[in-house]
Amino acid sequence: MGDLMKKRKFLLLIISVFLLSGCSAEYNLTINEDTMEEDINAIFDKARESEYASNMEQIRRTAYYNFDTRENEYYTFNKDEDENNIILNYKYRYTDNNLYKSEAFSRCYYKRIVNVTDDYITISTDNQVACLYKDGEKEIDNITVNIRTNLKVEENNADEVNGNIYTWYINDQNYTDKPINIKIKKERVTTPIEIGLVPTIFIIIIVIILIIFTTFVVITKNKKNNNLK
Repeated sequence: MGDLMKKRKFLLLIISVFLLSGCSAEYNLTINEDTMEEDINAIFDKARESEYASNMEQIRRTAYYNFDTRENEYYTFNKDEDENNIILNYKYRYTDNNLYKSEAFSRCYYKRIVNVTDDYITISTDNQVACLYKDGEKEIDNITVNIRTNLKVEENNADEVNGNIYTWYINDQNYTDKPINIKIKKERVTTPIEIGLVPTIFIIIIVIILIIFTTFVVITKNKKNNNLK
């Protein structure tokens, strides 16, 4: 009887931890011409979720299964803390279409397309986000998805665009209808600063040429004057 009570208490403790484990997550994806870099932050409230974060920290996270080598590829893991939060960070760099195999991506979107051609990179998902809840229990409070790229974005359905960052906000109110769609041309976007630098550089080159030419003329003239003397 005593053992049964202990087991029940232990089970209740586990359930209570999971009920309090609604962390927030930040999914950052940097897209270059040849690589895609995942940078994921799982953010836990230090006062309520430190034990759960500690348990999560012990789990080695798989980035994806490599069918060529028949081995798991693992995220690079790092832990950070501030005054209020514990932040577990996971990073991995993908090539080709391998982002499609990402454990994090596939867990949140069962149906997804990652298509990489010579000219375009296209990412699209189905509507429902599957990772906010697990077995009816809330697992993640909210997710912020940031896609960064210096390439030309031709189409997107982001909630917010700030320079080269495309952001989607996923929460309880919208997770059943929150697809991610973005079409990127493999063409680097020239920023206004870079455009402004072109005439500046041109002027500097002209000035340098004029200085060199003037110096050459002055030196030549002085030599002639010295020879006449």
